[in-house]
Amino acid sequence: MRIISSDEIEACLEDRPVLETLRRAFRSNTVTPLIPDLAIDRLDQHSGHLSFQPAWTDFAAQGDVSRGYIGCSLALDLPEQKGLSSGLYILFSGSGGQPIALIDGVRLNAWRTAGIHALAAAYLSREDTSRLLVIGDDPRLPRLLSAYAAVRNFTSILLAGTSKETQKRISSQPAMEGVHIGVTNEIHAAQEGADMICVAGPEHDTQTHHSLTYLDPPAGCHIDVLDTTALLPSELLEEARLFSSDLSNPPRAELEWAADLKELAQGSKAGRRYYGQRTLFLPGPGTGLADYALAAHIFLRS
Repeated sequence: MRIISSDEIEACLEDRPVLETLRRAFRSNTVTPLIPDLAIDRLDQHSGHLSFQPAWTDFAAQGDVSRGYIGCSLALDLPEQKGLSSGLYILFSGSGGQPIALIDGVRLNAWRTAGIHALAAAYLSREDTSRLLVIGDDPRLPRLLSAYAAVRNFTSILLAGTSKETQKRISSQPAMEGVHIGVTNEIHAAQEGADMICVAGPEHDTQTHHSLTYLDPPAGCHIDVLDTTALLPSELLEEARLFSSDLSNPPRAELEWAADLKELAQGSKAGRRYYGQRTLFLPGPGTGLADYALAAHIFLRS
């Protein structure tokens, strides 16, 4: 069994091939059962969670067991942890069942998250999107913005509430060459000029979430929600055309969803219907399909 480190993952992955691998995955018949998270009781009535996201090739449908894989991501989230959840991905041979790779789950998470959101942006944002507003901070932002740049030609990116360290990491991305990257505290005014808005996370300095009651993007804007805990205005959720990653397990069942990434990739549902329509992407909790596709992609190229 090979152990694939974060450095090896970085060395073998590029944004465009990752996006195309995910697109093919959402068009496939990969089996992705839903497994409930397991609660882990901690101190002072706090609890953590251990999550499993299995997936495997549909061997019965393809009529062959000599090709394909079986895999599972393991993620551990404890209240004492700082930053992202810890995680691993284990990949098995689909023919013999032996474990063939153990992959760093944290770096896999960063590439998978960026790939899913960029793929959604490819379907939902206007093709002439050039101005991006990022609200809040998240350690995955440099990877995400690089993936965005693989599908849209940005000329200007404004960052609000993003740490200086994250700003430097974003600026150092090769995909940001020629892009004007600025900082703003005037989010209300900045949204008026945005073609796309990323709701990334809490503000770095205060560790509090921006009050998004004022969020009223211009016509034609695409809103990409990286921070699934963000409180979005009800008016926006009612007016925008809403999309998620997997509607077999939607993030908020009470909302009226237009389609998920599988339906968009397979062409069974439409994305943006007209130029001035506002679209919003909010990912769901299920990541088994994307993790599996990306783990196999890494195994074949590392």
